[in-house]
Amino acid sequence: MDDLLLRVIIFAAAGLASGFFAGLFGIGGGTIRMPIFIYVFPWLGMAHAVMMHVATATSMALVIPSAISSTRKHYALGDLDLAVFKTWAIGLFIGVAIGLILLPFGSTEILQTLFAIYILLVGLYIALNHGRFFFGREPPKGAKMVGVSSVVGFIAAMTGTAGGTVATPILTAFNMQLERAMAISAATGLITGTVGAIGSIISGWNAKDLPSYSLGYVDVVIFLVMMPTVMIAAPIGVRVGHRMNERTLQLTYAGLLIVIGVDLLRRLFV
Repeated sequence: MDDLLLRVIIFAAAGLASGFFAGLFGIGGGTIRMPIFIYVFPWLGMAHAVMMHVATATSMALVIPSAISSTRKHYALGDLDLAVFKTWAIGLFIGVAIGLILLPFGSTEILQTLFAIYILLVGLYIALNHGRFFFGREPPKGAKMVGVSSVVGFIAAMTGTAGGTVATPILTAFNMQLERAMAISAATGLITGTVGAIGSIISGWNAKDLPSYSLGYVDVVIFLVMMPTVMIAAPIGVRVGHRMNERTLQLTYAGLLIVIGVDLLRRLFV
């Protein structure tokens, strides 16, 4: 019981922190949650072999509530193009499914390396990009759209993120209006989070050395504790963020990702 109470306290605080920064920077939160998990799990004695698997799966499950909330807002505003999203969702499902098939075969070192490189690239993109990327005059259709979203889904599954951090810049680079791109990015989390969580429960059902309170790779205690605290703290972060300069926020977020990414790689290779 003492161990359970400690986990509740730690991840309640982690939920408040990740929710605040997610609201502050206007992101889904996966790029904040995952480093917290990576730093805290070893300290709590989680088995090294499944550490990244549990982190990725639990983070994917935590995508769902925020994705539902943000998607409803975008739909109410009329920004979500359901016709485009239906095709986009097919690719997401394929990409997440491929990621889930490969996830159990990846070691903690490989998965941590992939995540570190991912957030480094995201940080560099945010810091250096000023609308320079341009892929086409209109979003891809049919099979091309499925192919693009498959990549987004695969990245989401392997990094424990919603996929929106990748989806928005890709769609805007195809000349999609920012509001429509952000709506599809928000709805992306509905697919990646739901499919990722369910798939991680199934693929990790018989895995060894999992935490006591888990369904497959999803840690139920962390999910139940962090979900309400994230929802409480996110609006506070949003209010603070609205008072700050947008470019300052972007550079702060980018710098944070770059520092964390470098430190994670250092821990692996030094």
